[in-house]
Amino acid sequence: MVEDLTVRDAMTTAYVGVSESDTIGDVIEVMIDDGVSGVVVLRGPEAVGTVTERDLLRATTTGSIPTDASIASVMSGPGPSVKPDVPLSDAASTLSTEDRRQLLVRNGEGIVGVLTSQDVITAAASLLSASEREPETMSAPEAGTTVDDPEYTTQSVCEVCGSLMPGLESVNGQVICADCRGV
Repeated sequence: MVEDLTVRDAMTTAYVGVSESDTIGDVIEVMIDDGVSGVVVLRGPEAVGTVTERDLLRATTTGSIPTDASIASVMSGPGPSVKPDVPLSDAASTLSTEDRRQLLVRNGEGIVGVLTSQDVITAAASLLSASEREPETMSAPEAGTTVDDPEYTTQSVCEVCGSLMPGLESVNGQVICADCRGV
């Protein structure tokens, strides 16, 4: 169940870190090369902020900050963090209420990972069984056969007249009713 998941179950332990002195252009290249939507800004081993795609878009599309400026000029503070043993539902709530794209996951020794909204979605989706992910479909019986299940109907739509009728047959690649077969 989703209630049993913890941050540890969903977090990404291989996060991308950049120095606060790196330029915006360099960080954009790192994010593209590594295929990530956010990075942790570090001062030595300490996290001093985060930068997401949204931060970079906001800074670069206004033209007010050049791409050779320091990433520190556009980073957000490190924001709220969570511990690995926190229920995933609590962390998802924090992501939502704080309008964050990612949370730093910390234990007593420092950062052990990052939890993104995509991590939460992926973890929740992995719990769904195949029947919950895909709607159950029934295939129609071949013409002339009967089905003993009282909840199953043998009616279908005639491909010529559009009427809902029982007893359709396949004629020349079309499923048609008795009235249309005579035409």
